[in-house]
Amino acid sequence: MPDGLILSLCFSALAFILAAVLGWVVIRYGPRDNPDGGRKNQAVPMPTSGGIAIFLASAPLTLAAMFLLPDAFSFAQIALLAGGLYMFLMGVWDDIIALPALPKMFAQLIIALGVAWFGIRVGHFDFGRHTLETGFLIGVLGSAAWLFVVTNAVNFMDGSDGLAMGSGAVIAFALAIMACVTHQYDIMAFALILLGALLGHLLWNGRGKLFTGDSGALFVGFYLAGLVLLFVSRLELSVWIAPLFFIAFLADVLLTLIWRYQHGRNLLQPHTEHIYQIMLKAGISHPLTAWVFAWVTMHGVLVGGMSLLFPPGGAMAGFFILLAILYVIHRRIRRSALKYGYLTV
Repeated sequence: MPDGLILSLCFSALAFILAAVLGWVVIRYGPRDNPDGGRKNQAVPMPTSGGIAIFLASAPLTLAAMFLLPDAFSFAQIALLAGGLYMFLMGVWDDIIALPALPKMFAQLIIALGVAWFGIRVGHFDFGRHTLETGFLIGVLGSAAWLFVVTNAVNFMDGSDGLAMGSGAVIAFALAIMACVTHQYDIMAFALILLGALLGHLLWNGRGKLFTGDSGALFVGFYLAGLVLLFVSRLELSVWIAPLFFIAFLADVLLTLIWRYQHGRNLLQPHTEHIYQIMLKAGISHPLTAWVFAWVTMHGVLVGGMSLLFPPGGAMAGFFILLAILYVIHRRIRRSALKYGYLTV
């Protein structure tokens, strides 16, 4: 039996219970997200900042796991958790008093650079069968860019009940399985704890009772991106495995930004032109929309896992094949949305 598996599963179950209970507390006493007639189109003010429950359920247990599990304590993991704390606090602030986009992104970038500097980084980059050593500086800059991009991608996609956190739970589960198979039991434990907290939160968020808010989206996006990066770096795996895990987030955000740029939109302005938002406008329910994105995420993590069995270059090929498929799907959805008035040029 893997080292600490029983303790990790117990911590995961406890995180589930804590997140569910704390979610109820946030619903009763936490901040409200008011409709604005635009991107926030709920009918009434909704409980938000469910990330408070996710963070308080997962962070203390993660710290406990570091000290109780064999060889689980590392300075890099402490740096990642500290960075997640800053992201969480920034998100809570933004949930209560909306922060300007540029200063918020600048602060995120500084946090990402600090965490990458202190150990959450990769020192290589592979193109097919060829792997290049990046060196310290390029490794820090590239890893910080990864943390920054994924954090904001998850935040951008957190606009439908259960979507972002549901896909995040799929990623955490897949990471726990892959970490267990490759004997990275500390990463397995951390992923299982986060998975428990996400599932506890989804009891409320998946039914539209509690919004995750920036407090949850920023923390989960940043922390999960860091865990995946730590896993890839430690085993010196293909760096393309990381974007495969987050393919549902990255494809929607990237292709939406490209579409908006092509049509002269302000890229920093809030909007309702993501694919999931178009699906909601077309009358597709929140649960079904969340399941569609979870399904796409499952394919990404499956290809990422299978790439370990293939020669070098398999992960990169898998990423671009999936991205090409999603590109075609996105084009067809947007063409149909323009035809039926769910999207305007």
